[in-house]
Amino acid sequence: MRILIVGPSWVGDMVMAQTLFQCLRQRHPECVIDVLAPEWSRPILERMPEVRQALSFPLGHGVMDVATRRRIGRGLRGQYEQAILLPNSLKSALVPWFAGIPKRTGWRGEMRYGLLNDI
Repeated sequence: MRILIVGPSWVGDMVMAQTLFQCLRQRHPECVIDVLAPEWSRPILERMPEVRQALSFPLGHGVMDVATRRRIGRGLRGQYEQAILLPNSLKSALVPWFAGIPKRTGWRGEMRYGLLNDI
């Protein structure tokens, strides 16, 4: 199972996310976990043995830029079976949706009904 995690924008939240990565690895020892997150988080993610790779997300916190999100999503198409979204924003759900990831898991958040299918 290949899982894309859309990571948080804040340092403390990223550190706390490791618990999720550990739980995923315990439940699915064969899973591959990649994290899409701001570039600043790469040093943190590289120290987490559960994470295969940190994918740099070039947009700053709060930036919508649908065209860039579409380009990133299309570049990830066909690579993951599940996406887990840690942020609750509408914009954080766009990349997995554009990527066509079959199972998109997250909190309901900002009216993301059409973008998530595992709420």
